Amino acid sequence: MDQFHPPVKDMIFALREVVGRNDLQSNSGFADFDREFLETIYDSAAEVASEIIAPTNKDGDRVGVSIADGRVTVPKGYAEAYDAYVDGGWSTLSCNPEYGGQGMPASISMPVNEMVMGANFSWAHLALLTNSAIRAVDAHASQELKDLYLEKLISGKFTGTMNLTEPQAGSDLSVMNTIAQPNGDHYKITGQKIFITWGEHDLSENIVHLVLARLPNAPDGVKGISLFLVPKVKLNKDGSLSERNTLKAVSVEHKLGIHGCATCVMSFEEAEGFLIGEPNQGLACMFTMMNDARIGVACESVAIAERAYQQAVHYAKDRVQGSTHISNSRVTIINHPDVRRMILSMKSLIEIMRVLVYENTFECDLAESKPEHGKRADLLTPITKAWCSELCQDITSIALQVHGGMGYVEETGAAQHFRDARITTIYEGTTGIQANDLIGRKFIGDNGSGMNDLLNEIEKEIEVADIDTEMRNALNQAIGHARNVSSFILENYQKEPNLPGACSHNFLMMMGYLVGGWIAVRNITASKDALEESDDSQFYNAKIISSNFYIEQFLPLVSSFGSSAMHGSESMMSMPDEQF
Repeated sequence: MDQFHPPVKDMIFALREVVGRNDLQSNSGFADFDREFLETIYDSAAEVASEIIAPTNKDGDRVGVSIADGRVTVPKGYAEAYDAYVDGGWSTLSCNPEYGGQGMPASISMPVNEMVMGANFSWAHLALLTNSAIRAVDAHASQELKDLYLEKLISGKFTGTMNLTEPQAGSDLSVMNTIAQPNGDHYKITGQKIFITWGEHDLSENIVHLVLARLPNAPDGVKGISLFLVPKVKLNKDGSLSERNTLKAVSVEHKLGIHGCATCVMSFEEAEGFLIGEPNQGLACMFTMMNDARIGVACESVAIAERAYQQAVHYAKDRVQGSTHISNSRVTIINHPDVRRMILSMKSLIEIMRVLVYENTFECDLAESKPEHGKRADLLTPITKAWCSELCQDITSIALQVHGGMGYVEETGAAQHFRDARITTIYEGTTGIQANDLIGRKFIGDNGSGMNDLLNEIEKEIEVADIDTEMRNALNQAIGHARNVSSFILENYQKEPNLPGACSHNFLMMMGYLVGGWIAVRNITASKDALEESDDSQFYNAKIISSNFYIEQFLPLVSSFGSSAMHGSESMMSMPDEQF
């Protein structure tokens, strides 16, 4: 099966009945988005995703992109899919109305992002990074640059990229070499960037590159980095296209996955660029884009996992093999307990992940008018990005396993999801970078205050939730583990300098599975309430079963990851390099 059906009903449940259960209608900016409205826009988006974008996925993977003389050729159907996306106004949903956007909260548009990512992950990177570029330009660029570029970025006439990485500067941007020389009203940008997603293509009229570079005599390290807007094609003062800028794609990478996405090596030779924000404040400006992209990668992880799950379920319901202990008649493999375990594992994790992505996005929306929500959004972002992308590896692997030997054969498409998913733990900050961010800046940095607030909130919700005593005890025990680990780190990190780095991964995964337990309870509560009024008992009972399964099978991992977080830093760092 190479079809994709966006799970609109699941998306609305996650957004309205769980994340926005108490707040969606009462908050200004959200009051106009009732269920009927959401169903209308999501059904329309689902039609575009499933009927226009999804059919391009197979050729995108098997044919891929190519480059000749600096020009990138894209797979068949990509241009038509992009035109349909842009013409439908899908690029404008959560953008600034002053420049042609519709001004919807980002949490309302996130399900649409999930749909297009699930339809064709490679193609969808155009939308994801352009959205992030729009946010950076809107937040930090001069009025003149906004007037020239924002409307065209929002409309989809232009697309955007993020240019950080250089051959010698990956996670450590302090050793970046790209230079920006002042030249009248602009700067001349010279250097090379690698791993630039959709750095070259002909799907839009222009490409707006956001490039990190150093000014002359800038301070050393990351404090000397500035951000520049560098267009592929220069603009005249009236906004019309002028001559080609002196930049080009030198090559496209040959990758494990996302074959249908042009990942470029970019060369800038005194290219015309314009400063965004203040000099030497480029990293802070870029993080507006980066944090948005990190939640976007978590959404990608949900999308790939969902498509892999749909394909695995279809195969498991269709493939006849063996019999059960109850009957000698041959059955489809979904009737075998171990296959059922795999299918339900995928389902329960995806439903938790989706709510977490929407919750994090909702907190970002609320932070625009209520700054106290910004702290929660910042705390959740590394958990959301890293935990969801790590689970995506597990889910796509399980989906392949459900197919058995056929999963290992490219023909079925299961292998593509497994390959494509691998990038999600790497780009926009690896899992290790997210873990260090969580334990360093977000946890130790505020002496555990934000984390303690989160644990207190989870504890209060569990206390009043409509769940049985056994489940409540399991959740309280998990919270106790998290508190013990948190106290251990705060008490010991100064005398054990390797401790934060050594335990950061396990600390993040522990918090991911704990937050997942919290979401499972919220799913159960929302489903039980809905059953009192809805005649769709099958849908809501399935939510309760999958959430119960999560509590039984995955919540215990809080204890194991917590135990690992409190042990191992000494042995981890004691072995000399030459003994490896």
